[in-house]
Amino acid sequence: MTSFAKSNTKNQPPLLFLLGEPNGETKHAFLDPVNQSPFLSEAEFPELQFQVECLSSGHGWLLLLSRQTSSLFFLNPFTRQKIDLPYRSSGFTAVAFSAPPTSPDCVVFAIQHQYEKCWNRYPYRVGKDFGVLMHAICNDGILYCMDSCGRIATFDANKKGDTWTEISSKNFKQVRLSCFFKFNGELYGVKLYGNYSAVETVYKLKLENGVAAAWEEVNDMRDHTMFLGPYGSCAAVGLDEKLLQKKIFLARDDPTSKCLIFDFDEGNYKKTATVSSSEYSWCYSSVWIERSAA
Repeated sequence: MTSFAKSNTKNQPPLLFLLGEPNGETKHAFLDPVNQSPFLSEAEFPELQFQVECLSSGHGWLLLLSRQTSSLFFLNPFTRQKIDLPYRSSGFTAVAFSAPPTSPDCVVFAIQHQYEKCWNRYPYRVGKDFGVLMHAICNDGILYCMDSCGRIATFDANKKGDTWTEISSKNFKQVRLSCFFKFNGELYGVKLYGNYSAVETVYKLKLENGVAAAWEEVNDMRDHTMFLGPYGSCAAVGLDEKLLQKKIFLARDDPTSKCLIFDFDEGNYKKTATVSSSEYSWCYSSVWIERSAA
């Protein structure tokens, strides 16, 4: 039986930040689908008065791309702190960062065809069997990339020479994952039905000496709660036992900005509730923001 990693740390549940990225809204909102009190809190963000695209979320920060200036910047929605990056581009294949941008250990990985001279450049070298790159996350300073079939390639910028490594596994082709995230130093993937409409299976990546690996189905969520979404996913432990443990909150990837709630019971995921922000506005991107890291 494969279960979630043990943890002695209790986290606050994250919030959903409703980002009006398609139309350049300055008015955005925080949605609390967990406690639902207060349910919705509006906030003005002059920093977002132009169209932006959310590339990644983590550590309480958003990594955003301005569609007006093609500039790349971090934004903390809680403190309003903004950090600009020396980069201008209009398109990325995948972007990930290793730590809060206020940390000296923060490294930003951006995979694309173009590059800036002020950034370190490394060739993207994977084999012909590696499919379309879908997700990228950082774990212990190493970039993990996943293709559309669940296959994994890693990149370590601290090593010299060709630092790309494809992790071989016989069952990678059988797994097609929609979400990819880390928790307590371990990597998880989630297979969803349709357009973020239902949870099918949760997997944990098992590494053996950093060479062979396998996606193992998680059959025991312990006292954990998962928060999944198209712009980043995370997990928390030790939340309210009766209400939140062994639950999955799934932010839809569609204009309704809905959050679906699932119970985990004997290997099955049953939808028990739907939280909607449609009364506030449509066409907002729902991004999970970790409060404990803010």
